[in-house]
Formats: sequence, structure tokens, C-alpha cells
Amino acid sequence: MDSPWAKKGQGSMAESAHQKHQTQKAQQQTSHTVSGRDYARILVPFVLSTMTQPLLGVVDTAIMGHMSNSSYIAGVAVGAVIFNTIYWLLGFLRVGSTGFSAQAGTKGLMTELYKALLVPGCMALVLSLVLLALQGPIFGGAMLIMTLDAATRDVAWTYYSILIWGAPLVLGNYVLLGWLMGLSRIRASLVMQMGSNFLNIILALLFVPVLGWGVKGVALATLIAQAFALLVGLWAAWKVLPPLPKEKAERMALLRAAMNFRDMLFMARVNANLLLRTVCMLAQTNIFMATASTFGTTTLSANAVLVQILLVFTYVFEGIANASSVFAGKARGGKNPALMKAVYRMTLGWTAVSGLAMTGICLLWHTPMLSLFTDLEDVILAASALSFWSVFFPLVSGPGLTVYGLFTGASVTRPVFVSTLQALLAFLAVWVLAVPALGNHGLWLAYTVFYLGRSVFLLPHFGKLLAVCTPKDSKDS
Repeated sequence: MDSPWAKKGQGSMAESAHQKHQTQKAQQQTSHTVSGRDYARILVPFVLSTMTQPLLGVVDTAIMGHMSNSSYIAGVAVGAVIFNTIYWLLGFLRVGSTGFSAQAGTKGLMTELYKALLVPGCMALVLSLVLLALQGPIFGGAMLIMTLDAATRDVAWTYYSILIWGAPLVLGNYVLLGWLMGLSRIRASLVMQMGSNFLNIILALLFVPVLGWGVKGVALATLIAQAFALLVGLWAAWKVLPPLPKEKAERMALLRAAMNFRDMLFMARVNANLLLRTVCMLAQTNIFMATASTFGTTTLSANAVLVQILLVFTYVFEGIANASSVFAGKARGGKNPALMKAVYRMTLGWTAVSGLAMTGICLLWHTPMLSLFTDLEDVILAASALSFWSVFFPLVSGPGLTVYGLFTGASVTRPVFVSTLQALLAFLAVWVLAVPALGNHGLWLAYTVFYLGRSVFLLPHFGKLLAVCTPKDSKDS
């Protein structure tokens, strides 16, 4: 894929004229509202690619669920929660990169493209080194809030001690994937996500059922797939980025402009709101898992299975959010409120259709889905008793899980944090009251209220998106 800016970086008046032409061309491309066909062209690949992500958890859970006892499925579930905690906390690297690169692509400026990649890339490198340095205390801290038997703890440690070395790979992939998605590089995004996920699945099936490597095999399969994704992302970015100027002085000037301190502060502010939003999400997730662990290994395993099913649904919504974020970034970069309104309508429409479809799937095929994860009868029975919660989930969670993509794409992230904080407070209120009275069902009631709150508290902020897209409004949000 050739970059539309591929001829830049040569210096001289020719570069300036070409840059002006590209800027005008990019602005013309966002001077209209998005059609259903344009939206679907971005949406379908992004949904397909994001849907493969929870398949990793599905396969890992299913493989462990067919081993000798429930400590395997519970241990891998706990290990997965630790990494979800780490990587969800740092997920702003991908979400923020998508919005910044979409806006940079609309402006058509080489400096903006480099800035959208270099700043989060440096952040990813530093953060991954911190994670590696603190790997022992991180696991120890997780064990303080988890009530585990010795066998489950051993499985969790084996899984964790291998996968922690993938931190630089994962965070690098976040930045590269977000940057490519923002530029609508669909093919590269698909290969990064779907290619690495399917490689992971194939290797897991080879390493565990065939070679008998157990938990180590599952972890090694994931680590190899993460390395594959990074290589694909680096190759794709090299193809997209315009070449650096030949003269050293011009290269240094470009890099200084890309790493402008004021712009870095703006990126940090945007990402700080996303970080705080993720802290709220992780607080809810860890309270949920820690509470579930107090009900015993069987209940913890049943909850883990049901959460994996719901994760498939959330990643469908995440695909819609990713597509919407691209157009929202273009709407802000091109100062086009009409485009933002059109994307908002399409986002809600696709959310409603997807939510109804997933509710129908839960009503018709919930029991067969459970059997895909485990053949342990006690876990299946415990999960079946919770099945009706999965019926409500797609309907109440959908808007909050998709519309947030418009806010991140436009780099208007404070409402995302505030609404998630409000949802967390609602979760805690229900958790305090319902868990003592209803046990695990009370825990699932609180879980459902959290996702409902993310929808209810976010949607009223849509007017702020229109404000930053209006040409006369020059203030950043």
C-alpha cells in the first residue's frame, strides 16, 4: 500500500506544493457525510478482525477446560485477568493512536503522521520496560486480592511468567494497530489481528493436545503470535510512512516538529482520560473476579466461561467503535459536523442490529456454547444457572461500547472517563447491596448495571463532539 504522502520528505518548493495539494485533497475527502457503503467498507473488516481477539481466550479456556480438573481453567482465567488488567490499563495506546492518526491523515501533513506514531511509540517502549522490571511485584499483588488454592496459583504463575515477556510486543502492537486503523489501512490491520490470532489458535492446538505442553504451550503460542503481529505492523508502517528527508538537518527538524512539547502534552491529556477510564473498568473487572473467587473454584470457572462468551459480544461492539472512530477523527480533522452526525446515526443503527442478533443467539444456543468451553459437568451446570444474564447483556451494553469510539476518534476523551466513573459508582452501589443478598447472581446484577451505566451516562455528551467539529470552534477538548 503506497502512502498518499510517499513523495514527501525531499525538501524544496516541490515538497511544499505537494503538501498543500495533499492537504486540500484530504479536506475534500471529508467534505461530505459518510454513506452506508463507506461505513460498511470499514466496519465489516474491523468487526471480523476484532472478533478474532476473544477467540484466543475461547480456545485457551476450551483447551484448559478439557484437561483433568478445574484448576487449569481457573488458573488460566486468573492469569488472563492479570494481563487484561495490565493491557486494558494501557489500552489508551491503541485507542488514542487511532484518533490521532485519523486526524493526521485528514490534514495530509507528514509531520502529523510521524507524530501520531512516534509519541505513543516512545510511551509504549518505556511502559513495557517498567512492566518487565516489576513483573514479580505485579503477580504478588494480584495474588493478594485473589483467593486461590495451591494448584490454581501454580497454573496462573506458569502462564504469567512466560507471557509477561510479551509486554513490549503487545504495547508496540497497540500503537501500530491503532495508527494503521486510523489511516484506514484495512488490509494491514486485518493481517495483524486475524493473522496473529489464527496463528495463536493453531499453535495452541499443536502445543497442548498434540505435543502435551500444557499451560506452557498455551502461553508460548500466544507469545509467538504477538511477535508475528509486531513484525507485520512494522512492515506495514514502513510501507505507509513517507521517507525521511535525505538531509540530516531536515530530518532533525521533522523529528523535533513531530515531538513538539505542546502537542505531546495534548496527547498526554487525551490519553490520561483514557487511562483513568480504563482504571475504572479494571476496578470493576477485578472486583468481579475477586468476588467470584470467594464462591469457590467451580463458580469462578463458570463465571470465567460466561465472561468469555460475553467478551465475544463486546468485541463485536469494539469493531463498530473502531470503524466509527476513524470517521470521527476525519470529522474533527476536516471540521465537519455533518459527518459526525451521520456516523453517530450509523453507529447506533449497527449497534441495535448487532445487539438484537446476539440476544437471539443467547436465547437459542446458549447451552451448546457452554459445551464448547468445557466438558466438566459441574462447571456447565453452574454456568447454565447464570445463562439469562447473557441475554440482557448485548442490549444494555451496546451503545456505551460503540459510541465511545466517536469520542476517542475525535480526541474528546473526558466524557468517556466521566461516564465510566459514574458507571463504576453504580456498580459498587449494587455490588454492596446485592452480593450479600443474592450471592453470585447479585454479582452478575452489578456487572450488568455497570455496562448499562456506560451507555446511559455517555450518550448525553454527544454535543461536545459537534462542538469540536464546527469550523468556528478552535478549542481543543
